[in-house]
Amino acid sequence: MGKFHVCHRIVIRDEDDRIVSDEPYDNFIEGKDAFDRVEAMPGQTVALQHGARVILKKFR
Repeated sequence: MGKFHVCHRIVIRDEDDRIVSDEPYDNFIEGKDAFDRVEAMPGQTVALQHGARVILKKFR
């Protein structure tokens, strides 16, 4: 089996852990830049993910 491409994603979840936003990015650099710009609202969690794997997470 070979590898296949999965996008980096900025996933924003609400206080009930439901996804409210999911934006794909082609590579880590673009995703990291977007992650740094996004501010979590009260009760939200913002994650930079590679597919389903969480790389970075911030919350308020």
